[in-house]
Amino acid sequence: MMPDMKILKEIQEWDKQIYTLEEEKNTIPEQIEAINCFIVEQKNVLTNLQDELKKLQLKQKGKEVELAGKEENVRKYDAQLSQVKTNKEYKSLQDEIASLKADNSLLEEQIIQFMDDVQAVQKKLEEQKKKFQTTEIEQHQKVKTFEEKAKAIEGQSEVLTKQRNEKIKQVDPEIASVYDRIVVKKRGVALVEVTGEVCNECQMTIRPQIINEIKMKEKVVFCENCSRILYCE
Repeated sequence: MMPDMKILKEIQEWDKQIYTLEEEKNTIPEQIEAINCFIVEQKNVLTNLQDELKKLQLKQKGKEVELAGKEENVRKYDAQLSQVKTNKEYKSLQDEIASLKADNSLLEEQIIQFMDDVQAVQKKLEEQKKKFQTTEIEQHQKVKTFEEKAKAIEGQSEVLTKQRNEKIKQVDPEIASVYDRIVVKKRGVALVEVTGEVCNECQMTIRPQIINEIKMKEKVVFCENCSRILYCE
């Protein structure tokens, strides 16, 4: 094997690691975004419960105000009973009072139902608050872990990149340029060993003439299918 090819094999091992690290790092923003979306979803559950509670409390208050008004009318009509002068007026007031009391009974039932609903939503709200507090802490810790992982990957990648950049200076500039162009395009795999008569990367059968050129090790030979640099041990 040509001296350049031996060095390039060593460099490629670093390049594979660099691209693997890069791919891993590239998944982190998406994972962090998913966590942030989950936090927002949980916060929305909390907000919706708060809104539901407010609506129920307003409805309950409205019924209580309505009940208070009707009870005031009952008291007013009760006071008028002793002042009416005819049986017809007396009966009319009694009927009105009876109707108001029937309405009040229904309002009281509705208010009790609203109170039960308010209590149930308040319980859910308190549970969701506790759940959200715990969830928020846990998810923010996950984000922090991912951010630290990204930083660690970046550090590893910088070390490997520095090593490979120093090493590639030992390679003929023309060959190094070709290698760098391929390794970027092929995401870390620019060199491929030929086993038998097949390119181990694209599985394309290599022509006998190309096989002979590879074995002679006098020049850089490329796969006619995937354009990677071929070599034989």
